[in-house]
Amino acid sequence: MTSTSRTIQGPAGRLAVTETGSGGLPVVFVHSNAGRREQWAAQQAHLKQRSVSFDLRGMGESDLDAQGRYGAEAMTEDVQAVADALGLERFVLVGHSFGGNVAGEYAHRWPDRLAGLVIVDAAGTMPPLPPEQLEGFHQGTRPESYRAFMDAWYTPPLQNAKPHTHESVMRWLHATPREPVVGALESMLTYDSDRMLARYKGPFHTLVVDIFIQPNAYHLMYPGTPHTVFSGVSHWLMMDEPERFNAALDAFLATLPQR
Repeated sequence: MTSTSRTIQGPAGRLAVTETGSGGLPVVFVHSNAGRREQWAAQQAHLKQRSVSFDLRGMGESDLDAQGRYGAEAMTEDVQAVADALGLERFVLVGHSFGGNVAGEYAHRWPDRLAGLVIVDAAGTMPPLPPEQLEGFHQGTRPESYRAFMDAWYTPPLQNAKPHTHESVMRWLHATPREPVVGALESMLTYDSDRMLARYKGPFHTLVVDIFIQPNAYHLMYPGTPHTVFSGVSHWLMMDEPERFNAALDAFLATLPQR
């Protein structure tokens, strides 16, 4: 499968984009916090239809935001800029972790652009953190403690990770500037999934890892939400078990009108 990489102008600067495939219903992938578009390489190599991945502002090869806007709401405009620049009138949006929040915010703002929505191992509205836990978060994300705090933060979700997944995720984390990572984390604390589901009524599926299911998982908060449970993988399931992931994605895509 041939791939083409380019940059497009986003609302905060240049966004690095990779396209593969042609025709069919386009699929747009949104990576996790401190991630980059390479985490979807196996999915893009698998899909024959047109697919697009890109680096969110301040991450990967995309420009930093001079105004420091790194929350999920702001980054929905990166998705919109990519879709508009590439002429994607309707598409399937797939978001992982923080990228799932970005996808949810996009579904809230532009529901009619979406032919389908897949949220990967990301939960809905978080319960408020206790004051002492919130203070610990703010202390830990200060510049002087940031590296050790984030290394510890990423340890649990990397449980069951394949060696190449662990190496890639930590390398990406260490290469990403602090400000985008912290801005994304802070926005996750205030994400409101009710807003998304109040407006988006289209096809929706979630992929979840069994050991990371929390009470605010979509299929628990909103009974009846279609979902697929994975086991024996890390939070980065699309990298650990790409064949299983691709099969689940194919199954969802097969339910959608291909136009």
